[in-house]
Amino acid sequence: MSFELIVLAFASALRPAGLAATYALLSASHPRRVLIAYILAGFAFSTAIGVIVVVAFEGADIKYGGTAVESVIELVAGAAALGFAAGLASGLAQLPSRGGETRAESRMLVRLRHPSVGTAALAGVATHLPGLFYLVALNEIVAKRNSLADGIVAVLVFNAIWFAAAIVSVLYFMVRPGAARRALVRTTEWARAHSRGVTILLFTIVGIYLVVDGVVGLLD
Repeated sequence: MSFELIVLAFASALRPAGLAATYALLSASHPRRVLIAYILAGFAFSTAIGVIVVVAFEGADIKYGGTAVESVIELVAGAAALGFAAGLASGLAQLPSRGGETRAESRMLVRLRHPSVGTAALAGVATHLPGLFYLVALNEIVAKRNSLADGIVAVLVFNAIWFAAAIVSVLYFMVRPGAARRALVRTTEWARAHSRGVTILLFTIVGIYLVVDGVVGLLD
Protein backbone atom coordinates (compact mmCIF):
# COMPACT_ATOMS: atom_id res chain seq x y z
CA MET A 1 0.00 0.00 0.00
CA SER A 2 1.47 3.34 -1.06
CA PHE A 3 2.25 6.26 1.22
CA GLU A 4 -0.34 8.33 -0.63
CA LEU A 5 -3.13 5.87 0.24
CA ILE A 6 -2.13 5.85 3.91
CA VAL A 7 -2.21 9.67 4.04
CA LEU A 8 -5.61 9.78 2.35
CA ALA A 9 -7.01 7.07 4.64
CA PHE A 10 -5.94 8.85 7.83
CA ALA A 11 -7.25 12.15 6.47
CA SER A 12 -10.62 10.48 5.88
CA ALA A 13 -10.60 9.00 9.40
CA LEU A 14 -10.37 12.51 10.91
CA ARG A 15 -13.72 13.63 9.50
CA PRO A 16 -15.59 15.37 12.39
CA ALA A 17 -18.98 13.85 11.51
CA GLY A 18 -17.61 10.33 11.91
CA LEU A 19 -16.13 11.12 15.33
CA ALA A 20 -19.39 12.75 16.43
CA ALA A 21 -21.44 9.75 15.31
CA THR A 22 -19.13 7.35 17.14
CA TYR A 23 -19.44 9.39 20.35
CA ALA A 24 -23.23 9.56 20.04
CA LEU A 25 -23.41 5.77 19.68
CA LEU A 26 -21.10 5.24 22.67
CA SER A 27 -23.59 7.26 24.72
CA ALA A 28 -26.47 4.94 23.81
CA SER A 29 -27.95 2.47 26.30
CA HIS A 30 -26.68 -0.47 24.21
CA PRO A 31 -23.52 0.97 22.60
CA ARG A 32 -21.81 -2.26 21.60
CA ARG A 33 -24.69 -3.46 19.42
CA VAL A 34 -25.27 -0.14 17.62
CA LEU A 35 -21.55 0.55 17.16
CA ILE A 36 -21.05 -2.83 15.53
CA ALA A 37 -24.03 -2.15 13.22
CA TYR A 38 -22.54 1.28 12.40
CA ILE A 39 -19.14 -0.22 11.51
CA LEU A 40 -20.42 -3.21 9.57
CA ALA A 41 -22.91 -1.24 7.45
CA GLY A 42 -20.55 1.65 6.73
CA PHE A 43 -17.57 -0.60 6.03
CA ALA A 44 -19.61 -2.85 3.74
CA PHE A 45 -20.99 0.15 1.82
CA SER A 46 -17.74 2.04 1.28
CA THR A 47 -15.78 -1.14 0.56
CA ALA A 48 -18.39 -2.29 -1.96
CA ILE A 49 -18.05 1.00 -3.85
CA GLY A 50 -14.28 0.62 -3.99
CA VAL A 51 -14.44 -3.02 -5.10
CA ILE A 52 -16.99 -2.18 -7.81
CA VAL A 53 -14.68 0.53 -9.19
CA VAL A 54 -11.64 -1.76 -9.15
CA VAL A 55 -13.54 -4.65 -10.76
CA ALA A 56 -15.02 -2.34 -13.42
CA PHE A 57 -11.60 -1.03 -14.46
CA GLU A 58 -10.11 -4.53 -14.38
CA GLY A 59 -12.95 -5.89 -16.51
CA ALA A 60 -12.56 -3.09 -19.02
CA ASP A 61 -8.79 -3.69 -18.99
CA ILE A 62 -8.13 0.03 -18.44
CA LYS A 63 -4.58 0.66 -17.25
CA TYR A 64 -3.16 4.16 -16.94
CA GLY A 65 -0.70 3.87 -14.08
CA GLY A 66 2.45 5.89 -14.74
CA THR A 67 0.82 7.82 -17.57
CA ALA A 68 -0.15 11.47 -17.91
CA VAL A 69 -3.77 10.54 -17.11
CA GLU A 70 -2.90 9.55 -13.56
CA SER A 71 -0.81 12.67 -13.04
CA VAL A 72 -3.49 15.00 -14.41
CA ILE A 73 -6.12 13.47 -12.12
CA GLU A 74 -3.83 13.98 -9.12
CA LEU A 75 -3.06 17.53 -10.20
CA VAL A 76 -6.73 18.45 -10.61
CA ALA A 77 -7.69 16.82 -7.30
CA GLY A 78 -4.81 18.57 -5.52
CA ALA A 79 -5.80 21.94 -6.98
CA ALA A 80 -9.40 21.35 -5.85
CA ALA A 81 -8.24 20.49 -2.32
CA LEU A 82 -6.04 23.60 -2.14
CA GLY A 83 -8.83 25.76 -3.55
CA PHE A 84 -11.23 24.52 -0.87
CA ALA A 85 -8.64 25.08 1.87
CA ALA A 86 -7.96 28.61 0.58
CA GLY A 87 -11.69 29.31 0.44
CA LEU A 88 -12.14 28.24 4.07
CA ALA A 89 -9.11 30.24 5.20
CA SER A 90 -10.33 33.40 3.45
CA GLY A 91 -13.95 33.00 4.49
CA LEU A 92 -15.19 32.62 0.92
CA ALA A 93 -16.19 29.03 1.70
CA GLN A 94 -17.80 27.73 4.86
CA LEU A 95 -18.17 24.32 6.43
CA PRO A 96 -21.80 23.10 6.29
CA SER A 97 -22.18 23.54 10.05
CA ARG A 98 -20.18 24.19 13.19
CA GLY A 99 -19.05 20.58 13.40
CA GLY A 100 -18.41 20.16 9.70
CA GLU A 101 -21.46 17.99 9.03
CA THR A 102 -23.95 18.39 6.24
CA ARG A 103 -27.60 19.08 7.13
CA ALA A 104 -28.44 15.42 6.57
CA GLU A 105 -25.60 14.37 8.87
CA SER A 106 -26.72 16.87 11.53
CA ARG A 107 -30.26 15.43 11.48
CA MET A 108 -28.77 11.97 11.68
CA LEU A 109 -26.72 12.89 14.77
CA VAL A 110 -29.91 14.06 16.49
CA ARG A 111 -31.51 10.67 15.79
CA LEU A 112 -28.43 8.94 17.20
CA ARG A 113 -29.27 10.24 20.68
CA HIS A 114 -31.63 7.26 20.96
CA PRO A 115 -30.44 4.97 18.16
CA SER A 116 -31.86 1.72 16.90
CA VAL A 117 -29.66 -0.81 15.13
CA GLY A 118 -31.14 0.32 11.80
CA THR A 119 -30.43 3.98 12.53
CA ALA A 120 -26.85 3.15 13.50
CA ALA A 121 -26.37 1.19 10.28
CA LEU A 122 -27.73 4.10 8.24
CA ALA A 123 -25.36 6.45 10.07
CA GLY A 124 -22.43 4.22 9.13
CA VAL A 125 -23.32 4.69 5.48
CA ALA A 126 -24.14 8.42 5.73
CA THR A 127 -20.85 9.33 7.43
CA HIS A 128 -18.76 7.35 4.94
CA LEU A 129 -20.08 8.50 1.59
CA PRO A 130 -17.23 8.82 -0.94
CA GLY A 131 -15.57 12.23 -0.77
CA LEU A 132 -12.57 13.78 -2.50
CA PHE A 133 -10.01 11.78 -0.51
CA TYR A 134 -11.67 8.43 -1.22
CA LEU A 135 -12.08 9.22 -4.91
CA VAL A 136 -8.41 10.16 -5.18
CA ALA A 137 -7.50 6.98 -3.31
CA LEU A 138 -9.53 4.89 -5.74
CA ASN A 139 -7.71 6.58 -8.63
CA GLU A 140 -4.40 5.62 -7.00
CA ILE A 141 -5.55 2.03 -6.44
CA VAL A 142 -6.86 1.59 -9.98
CA ALA A 143 -3.78 3.17 -11.54
CA LYS A 144 -1.20 1.28 -9.48
CA ARG A 145 -2.87 -2.13 -9.09
CA ASN A 146 -0.85 -5.15 -10.19
CA SER A 147 -3.88 -7.43 -10.20
CA LEU A 148 -7.54 -7.50 -9.23
CA ALA A 149 -6.69 -9.10 -5.89
CA ASP A 150 -4.08 -6.40 -5.22
CA GLY A 151 -6.65 -3.66 -5.86
CA ILE A 152 -9.27 -5.27 -3.61
CA VAL A 153 -6.77 -5.68 -0.76
CA ALA A 154 -5.84 -1.98 -1.07
CA VAL A 155 -9.53 -1.02 -0.84
CA LEU A 156 -9.97 -3.18 2.27
CA VAL A 157 -6.89 -1.71 3.98
CA PHE A 158 -7.94 1.85 3.14
CA ASN A 159 -11.38 1.31 4.66
CA ALA A 160 -9.94 -0.42 7.73
CA ILE A 161 -7.89 2.73 8.43
CA TRP A 162 -10.91 4.94 7.66
CA PHE A 163 -12.95 3.06 10.30
CA ALA A 164 -10.05 2.77 12.75
CA ALA A 165 -11.46 5.26 15.27
CA ALA A 166 -14.81 3.44 15.50
CA ILE A 167 -13.16 0.00 15.65
CA VAL A 168 -10.74 1.08 18.41
CA SER A 169 -13.66 2.68 20.29
CA VAL A 170 -15.59 -0.60 20.32
CA LEU A 171 -12.56 -2.57 21.52
CA TYR A 172 -11.72 0.03 24.18
CA PHE A 173 -15.36 0.16 25.31
CA MET A 174 -15.34 -3.60 25.88
CA VAL A 175 -12.42 -3.20 28.28
CA ARG A 176 -13.07 0.21 29.89
CA PRO A 177 -16.50 1.62 28.98
CA GLY A 178 -16.27 4.76 31.13
CA ALA A 179 -12.79 5.69 29.96
CA ALA A 180 -13.79 5.08 26.34
CA ARG A 181 -16.69 7.53 26.58
CA ARG A 182 -14.55 10.18 28.28
CA ALA A 183 -11.74 9.85 25.76
CA LEU A 184 -14.08 10.09 22.78
CA VAL A 185 -16.02 13.05 24.15
CA ARG A 186 -12.76 14.98 24.56
CA THR A 187 -11.74 14.05 21.02
CA THR A 188 -15.14 14.97 19.62
CA GLU A 189 -15.29 18.32 21.42
CA TRP A 190 -11.78 19.18 20.22
CA ALA A 191 -12.68 18.19 16.65
CA ARG A 192 -15.82 20.34 16.72
CA ALA A 193 -14.00 23.33 18.20
CA HIS A 194 -11.19 23.08 15.66
CA SER A 195 -13.08 21.63 12.69
CA ARG A 196 -12.30 24.61 10.43
CA GLY A 197 -8.58 24.62 11.23
CA VAL A 198 -8.29 20.84 10.98
CA THR A 199 -10.10 20.82 7.64
CA ILE A 200 -7.89 23.59 6.24
CA LEU A 201 -4.75 21.76 7.40
CA LEU A 202 -5.85 18.39 6.02
CA PHE A 203 -6.88 19.74 2.64
CA THR A 204 -3.71 21.85 2.41
CA ILE A 205 -1.37 18.94 3.19
CA VAL A 206 -3.16 16.52 0.89
CA GLY A 207 -3.54 19.17 -1.81
CA ILE A 208 0.16 20.07 -1.81
CA TYR A 209 1.14 16.41 -1.92
CA LEU A 210 -1.16 15.66 -4.86
CA VAL A 211 -0.10 18.75 -6.83
CA VAL A 212 3.60 18.01 -6.34
CA ASP A 213 3.12 14.33 -7.19
CA GLY A 214 1.07 15.24 -10.26
CA VAL A 215 3.61 17.77 -11.52
CA VAL A 216 6.50 15.35 -10.98
CA GLY A 217 4.57 12.67 -12.85
CA LEU A 218 3.95 14.98 -15.80
CA LEU A 219 7.59 16.07 -15.91
CA ASP A 220 8.77 12.46 -15.90
